[in-house]
Amino acid sequence: MKISKLFLVVFAMTVFSLLVGCSSGSGETKDSVTLSFAYELPEDHPWGKGAQKFKEIVEEKTNGEIKIELYGNGQLGGSGREIQEGAKVGTIDIGISSTPMAQLNPYLNIFSLPYIFENREHAWEVLDGPIGDEVGKKLEEHNLKHLAYWEDGFRQVTNSVRPITSPEDFDGLKIRVPESDVRLQTFKALGASPLPMSWSEVFTSLQQGTIDGQENPLSVIESASFYDVQKYLTITNHVYSPATLFMNKSKWDSLTEEQQKIIKEAAEAGRDVNRELNEKQDNQLIKGLKEKGMEVTVIEDITPFQEATKPVWDMVINELGSDAKELIEKINQK
Repeated sequence: MKISKLFLVVFAMTVFSLLVGCSSGSGETKDSVTLSFAYELPEDHPWGKGAQKFKEIVEEKTNGEIKIELYGNGQLGGSGREIQEGAKVGTIDIGISSTPMAQLNPYLNIFSLPYIFENREHAWEVLDGPIGDEVGKKLEEHNLKHLAYWEDGFRQVTNSVRPITSPEDFDGLKIRVPESDVRLQTFKALGASPLPMSWSEVFTSLQQGTIDGQENPLSVIESASFYDVQKYLTITNHVYSPATLFMNKSKWDSLTEEQQKIIKEAAEAGRDVNRELNEKQDNQLIKGLKEKGMEVTVIEDITPFQEATKPVWDMVINELGSDAKELIEKINQK
């Protein structure tokens, strides 16, 4: 009888020790986690290269506790809007989206105002500082955690009708724009006929002549082979387009503090890869697009374009109020 009681005591203590040993002090287990990471552009695009860097850092620094499965080229969720909706409800863990993010967080429209950023360095200083943090935090109202601002880069215009050297040259051109009121009003102010359209429809619409042109960063223009269906490329730099890297907030909250720290570090490292590749590629891409038959015009004097699009600034301030006005003033002071 004594032996049986002793055995039970030892057995109970052993089980208790194993349970304690398998858990952290906060009650979080060391079980591995697999996170999906979705984006709509090709895997060889700077987003894809940044995503690969993100994956490498997370898996290495967590010793395999967190695994990242990459889904580029719209494999999971399709468009940026669909990816952000998937992340909201938890069918996607991590995603990137650019212009459509303003549908969830209208304050992002501030960063899409025409000609608000003088150059990339100006944009990065704003986005990586307190202003960017303040705007990014508003995503938490939609169960999304802002991780970092990656980039599409400065956006340029292509069309199949004529070279663009002044705002008047936009008159009547049917230009595809993302589903964004700011982008829509920007091209209306320039005199174009903007048409919101899903990304997946753009190439075919250009090919068939349903639209005359579109606007995107050079990396997208090249990777989407728009040179096959567009004759004229104009370097307008009309908008610097940041891309938000985000994560399902509930999934984020389920991670340990150390894991969250690693995710943030990886997000910033991937951001730097993305930005460096975009910046480095721009001059090479212009040369390459010329070689592929595009006629390139560089706008040297942007003043007429700034004046034409100034009403878009007033529209955003009127919609968002005094907070937006203060943020815009802070950006202009940088």
